[in-house]
Amino acid sequence: MALSIVLVLIADQISKAIISSMGGYFRITIVPEILWIVKTSNTGIAFGLFPNYTDVITWISIAVSILLCFIPKLFNSTRLTNVSIGMIIGGALGNIVDRVRFGKVLDFIELRYFPAIFNIADVFITIGGILFVLSHIWRERTGETTGYREGSRLEAGQVSAGETPKVDFTDDDTEGDKRRKSACGELDKETQLQGQGGRNDNRRNTTAKKDRNSS
Repeated sequence: MALSIVLVLIADQISKAIISSMGGYFRITIVPEILWIVKTSNTGIAFGLFPNYTDVITWISIAVSILLCFIPKLFNSTRLTNVSIGMIIGGALGNIVDRVRFGKVLDFIELRYFPAIFNIADVFITIGGILFVLSHIWRERTGETTGYREGSRLEAGQVSAGETPKVDFTDDDTEGDKRRKSACGELDKETQLQGQGGRNDNRRNTTAKKDRNSS
C-alpha cells in the first residue's frame, strides 16, 4: 500500500509541476475531439465539486486518508484492496498538498462529454475506488464458494484467505470398527491357543525323555 501511495503522489506532483511551468492559460489537443490539456484550477474536491469549502474539504480529506490507512491493519485485506486504498490515499494527498500550498487544486485534463476538468490525482482516486469495490465483490464471491462448515473438507482458498481451519475428525464407521476389533480379538485368541498347544507339546516331549532315561 505504501508503494502505491508514493507512486501516485509522485506522478500527481510531477504532472502538476510540468503544467505549472508552462505559463498562463493554454489548451492543447492530445486526441482530436476527445482529449485536451487545459490549465485551470478549483478550490473544491475531485472534479471541481464543492468549490466554496476548501478548508473543510482539506480536513475531511486528511481524516479520511488517516482512516483508510488503518483498514489493512483492522481487516484481513487482500493485495488488490491494499493497492486500491493506496491509490485513493495517494490521490487525496496530492490534492491536499495543492490546497495547503496554494489554496486550490490544479486541474488540466479535459475529456469530451465529461462535465469537469480533472487531474492525475482525481484519476487515481476514481480507479482506486472502483478497484476497492471490485475487490470487495470478488472476496464476497470467493467466500461463498470456499466457505466451509464444521466437518467439511479444507479448501485451498481458506488457507490463502488466512482463515483458521476447522476439521472434524469424528469417525462414523462404528460397525467397521466393531468388525475389525472382533477379528483382531479372534486372531489373538487363536495365537494364544497355538502358543499353549506348543508349550503342552514341549512338556510331553520332556516327560517322555525323562521316562526313557529312567528306564
